[in-house]
Amino acid sequence: MTSIRRQLLRWLLIGQLVAVILSSALTYYYVRGELAGLFDDRLRQLAYSVPILGSYQLPPISNSLKDSDADFVIQVWLADGEQILYLNRKEGAPVRATEGFSTHFSGGMLWRSFGLQRNDRFVQTSQPYSDRVEMTTEVALGAITPVLLLIIVLGVLVWISIGRGLKPLHKITEAIHQRQPNALEPLPEASIPVEIFPLIHALNQLLGRLDEALGKQRKFIADAAHELRTPLTAIQLQAQLLERTPNGPEREKVLDQIKAGIKRAGRLVQQLLTLARLDPEDRQRPFSEVNLSELSKSVIRDLTPAALRKRIDLGFCEKKPLSIWGDAETLRTLLTNLIDNAIRYTPANGQVDVSLIHAGNRAKIEVKDTGPGIPPAERDRAFSRFHRLSTNGEFGSGLGLAIAKEIVEQHQGQIALDTGNDERGLRIVIELPTRDQQR
Repeated sequence: MTSIRRQLLRWLLIGQLVAVILSSALTYYYVRGELAGLFDDRLRQLAYSVPILGSYQLPPISNSLKDSDADFVIQVWLADGEQILYLNRKEGAPVRATEGFSTHFSGGMLWRSFGLQRNDRFVQTSQPYSDRVEMTTEVALGAITPVLLLIIVLGVLVWISIGRGLKPLHKITEAIHQRQPNALEPLPEASIPVEIFPLIHALNQLLGRLDEALGKQRKFIADAAHELRTPLTAIQLQAQLLERTPNGPEREKVLDQIKAGIKRAGRLVQQLLTLARLDPEDRQRPFSEVNLSELSKSVIRDLTPAALRKRIDLGFCEKKPLSIWGDAETLRTLLTNLIDNAIRYTPANGQVDVSLIHAGNRAKIEVKDTGPGIPPAERDRAFSRFHRLSTNGEFGSGLGLAIAKEIVEQHQGQIALDTGNDERGLRIVIELPTRDQQR
């Protein structure tokens, strides 16, 4: 499992290490250049400080030269090339070089020398190059060592700081871990660091949606239990009545009532299962191209026998084929519910018309019937779950229009109720985006 603390510490320390390496290299070359200039100045000063007399003798400051300048070699040559003074080191002395500064090999060593012609004397001061490198390295390491120690101190401070910075996240994690499954109250957003505030805000929004979905589910279960209790109780009472009814027309009538009650209960259960498959509201099925024309014709063919039994004229009208981007299964349920309701609520010898219209970038479905219709005052409530309208002797489950609305909203469409032709019956208008608009 990836650790944010370790990742932050790793990258911070890598950044510090790279910075230290670069600064150390720059420090080393800077110190080397500065010390090289100082050493060259020292060589020049020594050359000018050597006294040159007519008859050469060791200067009075020779002892101090030996003590303080043990890393340097001072050589003096006469005009004839004889070397008359030579303050040496154990490594020996270099050969005579050119006037001015020069770097040369002598005796297997690399030397840095300064030559000065003074009257008939040639003074040369020299220093082994290895001494320069050694002293430069010592000074550079002395400057870098505190920085290296600083990395260790910074690493500890960064570790502690990251731990303290992630402490609010640990507290929130612990608070969520200790919550009960039914505790969906939002997490406190006060005193939350800016970096994790979007996460907490999004989590609270999710908890709110989950609480709303569970609330709807609980209400659905309660309503379903209540709605199922009524037909089952009626069937039970009718069954008890059937036991006490002798054979004859009365017994057949009670038996027909039991069959009708079982049919209504079966339809209610089917509608409840359909509605349950549409929940929760954010459920998404993979959409595909649906030929709305062929789907409508298929549903009409399935429902034609029910229309013929009531001598209802079931018609279909379209100007050109329509296709939308959606879920064929739920769209079939939508059309089946609407057309079946229209057939059931339309009196015998009535008329039900289904139309498909291409209106710009919208596909419009209209289902019109010559039934009793729905009063304007009740049309908004008609989409509520378990809201029933008892007309023409038909008692529905109160779920048909609620299911239709759920399906239409899943397809980003709109559904509305209106009066049918000649101010008779009901006209249901559905507008759905065409394939190009939905995609």
